[in-house]
Amino acid sequence: MATTSHDLPWEIITDILCRLPLKDVLRYRSVSTSWCSLIDGRDFVKLHFNHSPESTSQLGFIFGGSNDLCWAAFSDLTSFIRLTYPIGDDKGITVAGSSNGLLAVMNSKGDAAIWNPFTRSRRYISLPVSDHFGSFPFHSFEILLTGFGHDPITEDYKFLLMIEFNGIMDHSFTREVKVYSLKARKWKRIDHFPSNYTYLRNNGFLFGNALHYWMVKVNPDNWDTILVFDLVTEKCQEMGLPDYNGLETCSCLKLVDLRGSFCAVMVPNYDPSLEISERVDVWEMKQYGVKESWTKLFSVATSIATGPFNYLVPIAYLQNGDQVLLEQDGKKLILFYMKTKRVMKRVGSSFPYICDTIVFVKSLVGLDSVQTTSWNSKQGKNINVLGKKKQSGKKRDDFLSKGFKLVL
Repeated sequence: MATTSHDLPWEIITDILCRLPLKDVLRYRSVSTSWCSLIDGRDFVKLHFNHSPESTSQLGFIFGGSNDLCWAAFSDLTSFIRLTYPIGDDKGITVAGSSNGLLAVMNSKGDAAIWNPFTRSRRYISLPVSDHFGSFPFHSFEILLTGFGHDPITEDYKFLLMIEFNGIMDHSFTREVKVYSLKARKWKRIDHFPSNYTYLRNNGFLFGNALHYWMVKVNPDNWDTILVFDLVTEKCQEMGLPDYNGLETCSCLKLVDLRGSFCAVMVPNYDPSLEISERVDVWEMKQYGVKESWTKLFSVATSIATGPFNYLVPIAYLQNGDQVLLEQDGKKLILFYMKTKRVMKRVGSSFPYICDTIVFVKSLVGLDSVQTTSWNSKQGKNINVLGKKKQSGKKRDDFLSKGFKLVL
């Protein structure tokens, strides 16, 4: 007699499903109501995130311009997938950040959304009202800083904006920092965000539970530094960049995550009038938060590259760390070989304009599950935060919540 899914224990079904690619899991939601309930559950979402091929060997990256967004897998740099923005793309789209398979995007009109491009789950967000101007009209606004990330303590996703509002009558302006909580569905003001900085890159780099901004502190002295905004405590602190001991003038091009390490891409002796760099240096902070632990990983000079470049940005290690995928001048992708310290070849030649690359992993993480459910591991029941209990398969829920301690 053939065995059907009804004969299999939930433990086996779950163990099989959590190891399948995202597209297959989404297709299996239609098998039955119980399978759909399992796959949509928050504990299964976390389990799949930690066990599926996409979260291990098939990581990818988002890239594109203001009107065209694409995704490509690191395992296949010969093809890409075009993504459809959840908001109008005629005004120019900015990717404000990425976390656990979710993207925060916005356009120049102030339309914003938090979005999973592969499950098509989305949440539209209105621009926050100015505390200074209230509901009175303002002449214009400018987004100075953005950031998006996960707070593991409250299991919330937070979207940060620094906005400069300009008055229509008296030409006054105010800068305000607001954080949107996906769970609470509202904005709150951050009053203690430092103001004596010039922000050189407006997209916050997410590492761990914090957003990181490269900036120049303008008072009392001018120097490059990193401002760190903790998404859990919602407090700021500074962190130092690599020190060249005055031997070279140097600025930070970008902060990146390479195989779980906090790294800075530095450009020594850059002449903006020539738009050509001598080289780029990639530094790793061996002990997070300790300036003295910065260690140079590698350098790429014009002499060993495929030609003169304005900038190079590492995206990720490939082939067990033997290769580094680099973005060059927002135009092409090249491979740097760690053993020979040479740039060997160009990849992704069929890709459209390459810019603003963000490492991204496909996931089942959705918007509704963030604020609607919390799990009681002792009782094994799915409890609605509004107070109404929702019945589910107890054996399945006990297995998911008791047998695994999962953190995104």
